[in-house]
Amino acid sequence: MSKITGRGLPSFHHHRVFICFAVLVTAIFLCSLLTLLLGKVEFGIADLLNALAEPGGEDVSHRIFWNLRVPRVFAAILAGVALAVSGLSLQTVFRNPLCGPFVLGISSGASLGVALALLAGMGFGHLGVLGAASAGALVVTLIVMTIASFFTRSSVLLVAGLLFGYFIDALVSMVIVGAEAENLQVYVAWGMGSFGRLTLDAVWLFAAAVAVGLALVAGSIRYLNAARVGDDFARGLGVNVNVARKCVLLGSSILAGASTAFCGPVAFIGIAVPHLAYMMFKSTNHRVLIPGAACTGALLALVAGLFPAAIPLNAVLSAVGVPIILYVMLRSSKSGREL
Repeated sequence: MSKITGRGLPSFHHHRVFICFAVLVTAIFLCSLLTLLLGKVEFGIADLLNALAEPGGEDVSHRIFWNLRVPRVFAAILAGVALAVSGLSLQTVFRNPLCGPFVLGISSGASLGVALALLAGMGFGHLGVLGAASAGALVVTLIVMTIASFFTRSSVLLVAGLLFGYFIDALVSMVIVGAEAENLQVYVAWGMGSFGRLTLDAVWLFAAAVAVGLALVAGSIRYLNAARVGDDFARGLGVNVNVARKCVLLGSSILAGASTAFCGPVAFIGIAVPHLAYMMFKSTNHRVLIPGAACTGALLALVAGLFPAAIPLNAVLSAVGVPIILYVMLRSSKSGREL
């Protein structure tokens, strides 16, 4: 029998968790390094060290490194973390393995906020776009939460998310009609999804928004662990379910909104990564799953960003995400569980 350590977990489980995190962190470091080195203008290790030693350099290589490569690394890591944790939280709260910010229409709500900020002139700089995206994501989240209170079948949420996606696309189309050509061009480029549009001066704002979202979700870990069984079970443990659920949904909305604001609509990370984290860590404890999903999401985003710019980001993520979702659906079908 395996030795029991800590909170009743077998020692082999602790070893597995440690190994998984070690592999993920190492892979994130290597992919970040490759992102810094590879591109139309390739860097060597000597060029990298030189750029790091002289951050204020004015030559072309320094500008490429600090204005393009470094923000791209931050964009991939922050977006991967934000979408993965948002998806994990939503799947837990709604107890549906196919929930995610993209599927539930939350990313579409964030897109509507960005459309209003960019096309209708209702935003002000990066802060305005971020606020509009987060507000749009939060509104859709509250609507989905209201719908969930009227139906016992969680599959209704997926249909509602699909309908909201179409409805919001219609609203965006109406906003586009009266948009100026220059603003429309910016919005179309943003709508393709990319880690290459984040600027160095906006990194801190993206990071701050992700930090706030993570704090709200992480502060409700006790609720998330209990919510997998049910809200009644969580109440029995003394958890204030209403407050905790609102904190989780607010945090998820901020995370999805921040990612959408700075990187555009990025698909499949939010729905696929939580399942990868489950498979790797073999745990339902969110003290393990949240950092595990965050690391996995960051790694997947970095890997997707390494593909040539000619290949759309969402095409790469779809190639990874679709097989995972099909696997989850088949596994649920065999076990007789409802999605």
